[in-house]
Amino acid sequence: MYHLLAAVFFTSVFIVLTVLSIRIFLFNFWIQHRSYFRVFLALWFIPYLVFILFFTGPLNLQDYPPAQDSPYKLPWKAGVTRFVAQGNRSFTSHRAEHTCAWDFVMSNGTEILAARDGTVVEILDSADGIGFLSNFVSIEHVDGSRATYAHIQTGGARAKLGESVRQGQTIALSGMVGQTIFPHVHFYVVSKSGLALPISFKDVEGGVPFAGHAYTSQNR
Repeated sequence: MYHLLAAVFFTSVFIVLTVLSIRIFLFNFWIQHRSYFRVFLALWFIPYLVFILFFTGPLNLQDYPPAQDSPYKLPWKAGVTRFVAQGNRSFTSHRAEHTCAWDFVMSNGTEILAARDGTVVEILDSADGIGFLSNFVSIEHVDGSRATYAHIQTGGARAKLGESVRQGQTIALSGMVGQTIFPHVHFYVVSKSGLALPISFKDVEGGVPFAGHAYTSQNR
């Protein structure tokens, strides 16, 4: 069901962006009928808002470790507040091994910091533009789990393959590459076997960030 919702959502976004791109030609038509457009957009997107608020998010918060015991911190500079566009079990791409993923909004070129100590085990930063292939940096931790930081800029990796990195170290620059319509970092952790791993952040009250909320990092 969520695949259908995601397809309809992205199709609608594409239509809106297309209309906006030719707004000069449609300006008079928009002015004459803008009240109808507003009603249409409200009726079109409100159901998605309801779906996000009530039918997405962590299934069981008891599966997430307590914040005070977490080795993770938010992957950007301390003191900066960022918005969560999508959280765990969202309605588009956050399913299967991405079930426990977050989309943290960042402008292009923002420094992405390591959320936890580890070793860089995989890098792809040669892709460019919006498409199926996304750039990323993956870091393996001492327990065998692996964190991935995706949608980084072309050539945006700042850590090297095989490098040991510390929490708070700059590992990449954020971008808008791959399956995305806005610049952000897509962050998720999987277990040794590749299963979605519910984690918490030490610098988030309650440990688990939620979509539609903003959080301030303490990652130094």
